[in-house]
Amino acid sequence: MRVPDNGGLTNGSRQADGGFIAGRNIFPAIAQSNGETPEAESAEDGVIIVTARKREENLQDVPLTIAVTSAETIEKAKLVNVSDLAAQTPGFSYRQGFGRTGGGGGSGVRPSIRGMSSVVGAPNAAFFVDGIFVSDNIASYQLDNLERVEVIKGPQSALFGRQTFSGAINYVTRKPSNDFTGKVKVTVAEHKSSEVSGYISGPIIKDQIAFELNARRYEFGGDYKNGDLSQTGNLGAQRSYSVGGRLLFTPTENFEVLASVGYSQDRDNGYVYGFQGSAKNNCFAPPIVATIPFPRTNTNRRGFYCGEVKILPLYTYNDKEIEDAGFHALDRKFLRTSVTVNASTDSGFSLTSTTAYNRNNSITGQDNTLLPTLNAAFAVDQSRTRDVSQEIRLMSPQDKAIRALVGGYYYKDDSLQGFQFTNTARTRRTFDSKDGVRSKSIFGMIEADVGEKITIGAEARYQKETIIGSTEVLAPVGSNNVIPPAATGVRRAKFNAFLPRFSVRYEPSETLTLHATAAKGNKPGGFNAFPIDASAADITSFTSQGFDIFGEETAWSYEIGAKGRFADAINYSVAGFYTDWQNQQLSRGESYTRVNGTPNSVVFIQNAGASEIKGFEVDFSGKPTDWLFLRFGYTYVDAKFTEFYDDTTEEIYDTDGRPGFLTNDTRNPLDRDNLEGDVSGNRLPQTPTHQFIATAQVTAPVSGALEFFARGDLAYESKRYSQVDNLNWAGDSYNLNASIGIERPEWSLTVFARNLLNDKTPLVVTRLLDFNRLLTRVNPLTGLNQTTFFRDFAVSAPRKRQFGVTFAYNF
Repeated sequence: MRVPDNGGLTNGSRQADGGFIAGRNIFPAIAQSNGETPEAESAEDGVIIVTARKREENLQDVPLTIAVTSAETIEKAKLVNVSDLAAQTPGFSYRQGFGRTGGGGGSGVRPSIRGMSSVVGAPNAAFFVDGIFVSDNIASYQLDNLERVEVIKGPQSALFGRQTFSGAINYVTRKPSNDFTGKVKVTVAEHKSSEVSGYISGPIIKDQIAFELNARRYEFGGDYKNGDLSQTGNLGAQRSYSVGGRLLFTPTENFEVLASVGYSQDRDNGYVYGFQGSAKNNCFAPPIVATIPFPRTNTNRRGFYCGEVKILPLYTYNDKEIEDAGFHALDRKFLRTSVTVNASTDSGFSLTSTTAYNRNNSITGQDNTLLPTLNAAFAVDQSRTRDVSQEIRLMSPQDKAIRALVGGYYYKDDSLQGFQFTNTARTRRTFDSKDGVRSKSIFGMIEADVGEKITIGAEARYQKETIIGSTEVLAPVGSNNVIPPAATGVRRAKFNAFLPRFSVRYEPSETLTLHATAAKGNKPGGFNAFPIDASAADITSFTSQGFDIFGEETAWSYEIGAKGRFADAINYSVAGFYTDWQNQQLSRGESYTRVNGTPNSVVFIQNAGASEIKGFEVDFSGKPTDWLFLRFGYTYVDAKFTEFYDDTTEEIYDTDGRPGFLTNDTRNPLDRDNLEGDVSGNRLPQTPTHQFIATAQVTAPVSGALEFFARGDLAYESKRYSQVDNLNWAGDSYNLNASIGIERPEWSLTVFARNLLNDKTPLVVTRLLDFNRLLTRVNPLTGLNQTTFFRDFAVSAPRKRQFGVTFAYNF
């Protein structure tokens, strides 16, 4: 019997009655771990199959902590995007503080697993669709097409590779069906929100060729009034369209080809984000020694805000001016394609090839003032990328005492030509880019059963990665759509890494599994982009201080855990973890002078000294009765710097205008401040210490096949510091979602509420500068006066409470 591989490999040795997977007997109803949902108990033999290690396995047998969110949970909990998925997963936090803007970078995409968050640069956890790396923003991906989501915690570099420094989030899509089936879903909600989605699937040639077509239209009208009354539309409005198709070709039981293509378009208004204003600063004010032509200080202080940061009473985004110029705050198009070929032998060997090609064209219109104005300052930037990947892997029979897997991987990512448009230079000034990534790796895994109860395993990846950076040159003003000037300063940085993982699994009984793992992860370094409009003197200064490049960060992570089932009703998972994190990539702000003589600032990535993360997770779920499902999950994360001197933090406390260290990293003998920039012992930014989730779902028969259901999901996160200084933070957040409805096998009607408590905790607090208040201070490196700005903070707001109704029809 051939069994669908659910995104992984077809395993011809798996038997319909439970059989053997990975050399272990599949036993009923004990395979649940973090993220288990009530429908999991109704799976075949009560077994949950995952592909977190590039093969089909019983979740109970995997020596990792994996959170699984199924298609039924996505439907019942009314999950719409990755932020909703994070709220279902202890230890996984995702803040969409900049709307749906951003690509793979930390500013627009902030996944955090077990405290390993990113402030800028590439994220520390990567997203995958059917094991294929996603380099762009996944915020608008259609969840209705998924069979499940696997959140795999801890470094996954050995088998997944790129950017899986802290974990991997794998979207496993639904395969075409050999029977005609389909679904239509319609949602209408407050704030002019609506969604229509559906799919149809079935055979073209029975048992040989099957297809699926899917489509979605989503619109959210925004829930914050624009503070500029001349504007049209609300802030945070979003529109998305997507279509996709899949073909599954299975000419024999030992061979299959799955081809997929998907196209989507996002068009959004400005996101809900604004400046708090330096007038609210309440600590570390700079001593002012003169006021002409504007304030001057003899220290490096710029003022600061200490304490909890609240959302703003008013938000503004000059959408109208951007639209009048022919653009939007976000206009993005995605094309995703892939072909996966699986071949297996009767003896159990299998070979898999996965090829993918993706394109992204993103145009963002950024309001630079975020204030009501008749003369808006804005910039429009186009970013175009394409990537190609190829993975081939060979797997030995999985019903043997010793099992192995070996593979190779190639990835190529290129930035393409784009343009810049500003309110002052109202032409499309094109540019070329040579930025890119080249990654080659080989990987493998071997696992062996030692007796009846113990299994040991080792995995490893050897990776060679080249990061390519370049300086983009804008075409002259007035040269609309001409061939762009060639990029200059093309440079390459190479990062080679050996990334192992070791594991031990012990099964003292059929209802208990113990495991221990040790794994190394890495995230390659790269190049900081110097501002195109910076003066030659500032470019020279940035280069001399080493800001042009940042280094690789690495981590060793250790985990011990247990998962199983007791009282034939409660599933549980418990894990403790420790991470030794070296050279963490964090942000540093620098002032500079534009070529036109006006001041500005830029954010660079720098490497910290060292960090340490300790914590534990617990997750309990089960059905004490047939009509009630309960779940509780909790994660504690103690994430602190053990060694890091931050020059920006030193500026906050500075009293003498002298730096603690010189440019050659030697101690400054003239500094009298006693190293105020030492943040050792401070907590890592953007990381909650406590996180818990709680779910209750009730199901009761009404008449015949008609059932009533009600569900509530509460997600809590404790405060998170905005930066390494730990002086201000976003407070505790409580997000409660609820739904109630009736359903039959062929249809369901649901009334739901999102953010029922109307929680107003900021999504993100960003340390910036107040560009409306100039300040002169002494440049600590040159001794000359430097024009800069007072310190400011930008705050993004969460979505407000929303009520709605969904009708779904299955056929």
